[in-house]
Amino acid sequence: MTDEPNESPTPLERDQDESRPWVWFLSADDLAATKEKLAKIAARAARKGFAGTIDLHAVPATRTHTPAPGAPPVTIHGFDVIITGEPPKFAGWRLLAAIDKVGDGAVVRYLPGVEQNIPNDTVRPGECDHCHTRRPRTSVLLVEHDTTGERKQVGSSCLKDFLGWSTLPVILTTDELRDQLTAAHHGPAGDLDLASVLTYSWAVIAAHGWTPSSAAGQHRMATRDLVSTAIHGGQGSAALLASIRPHLDEGGRMAPQIIDTLTAAFTEPTGYQANLSAILQAGQVGPRHLGLAVSAVSAYLRITQQQAARDERAGRRATLDYAGEVGDKVTLTGTIAVLLHVDGFTWNSPSRRMIILNCETSVAKMTTGASWAYDVSRGDQITITGTIRKREDWHGTPQTLIVRPKLITNHTTPPEPDPPAVAPDPTTPQGRTPEPAAPRPMAADQPAGWDTVSEAGPHRRFPDPPRPHTPSLAHRLTP
Repeated sequence: MTDEPNESPTPLERDQDESRPWVWFLSADDLAATKEKLAKIAARAARKGFAGTIDLHAVPATRTHTPAPGAPPVTIHGFDVIITGEPPKFAGWRLLAAIDKVGDGAVVRYLPGVEQNIPNDTVRPGECDHCHTRRPRTSVLLVEHDTTGERKQVGSSCLKDFLGWSTLPVILTTDELRDQLTAAHHGPAGDLDLASVLTYSWAVIAAHGWTPSSAAGQHRMATRDLVSTAIHGGQGSAALLASIRPHLDEGGRMAPQIIDTLTAAFTEPTGYQANLSAILQAGQVGPRHLGLAVSAVSAYLRITQQQAARDERAGRRATLDYAGEVGDKVTLTGTIAVLLHVDGFTWNSPSRRMIILNCETSVAKMTTGASWAYDVSRGDQITITGTIRKREDWHGTPQTLIVRPKLITNHTTPPEPDPPAVAPDPTTPQGRTPEPAAPRPMAADQPAGWDTVSEAGPHRRFPDPPRPHTPSLAHRLTP
């Protein structure tokens, strides 16, 4: 592992030995596209009279770079590609290169298939060995005889007479090919190693969670884009690498386990599983498949979590039993795992609540319309009493059906607070009993112990006397 960060490989790289040709580092897809484009260039040059051949020589290769000091290295798979071919030949003379005059020096541009071993200080830019005319020339051609090995410089206007060719030969140099072929390459080159992608994907998901491309928005970047930024660099890469650094070592340990687990778990011949299986088997990730490879971490977590839940349920089933025999009256304490509203079966029948109560050694099911069932919530710990009506089996879990359940205690509901104390009236003196009211004065002729009573009218003191009965008219007319 290096201490200094280095950049992600680019499509075109110059070898350390300047005498060697330019080298492309391309992925398999880029190599195929480059060969297709080169074939079109060669066909176009042939129509203009180019007599040589052009080809690409590709060798499988890898590159490694470190996104940041101390970060795990990222391995990239691809091909080292150079331009090869056979230079044009005319009348026993082979075209080697074009010599351009730059100030007092020269730039040698080789044709495809020519070994780049011509010292620049041995050529004479601007001079022609055919006409020996001294005039300003920006470029001349270097030719070599097949039999004698003699080399001569010939001006472009003299080349047709020198070779005895009816038309001016078409020249296509390696530099021109490189410029045309590399114009379409953008961004990092090569295919990423799957283990490197999974290492950084694990760290990104551990630090920032999983965000698929469909859920990405203005304030949420897709996990695929975060992984690409962490590996290739870019805006915000330094802060991103600092946030995921604590999880990179764990990601490196988990990458082989993710590959093995998903390879064994994915058996579907089509769809997502089939596509991701192809990436797992290849061990390399192209730019178009980066999101698919990153999702392998999410798929692994989903599979392992589901398996852990199944194992937990299986372990609980081994310790569960029925709460008692049918007809027994039992008292159970547990946690409400399921709380559902059940509508009535007819238009005027009352609704009820279905409750699944997880006890330590049993599972109880009850359906009731009692008022207490509407005051509890899922997750509450309660104690109930009821009668066992039936013993059932639900997906391998023994379940006890309770009828006429009654709530004894809701352990989750906090006790009701004491009523607040009433503050004393500040206008009433504290610590002193109010004195009784003084008796009213009596008249002189009034006996002791009697209170004065005022006289009331007859209509207020007694009810009105009954009215005399008046016979009806029909009774009065009766003889």
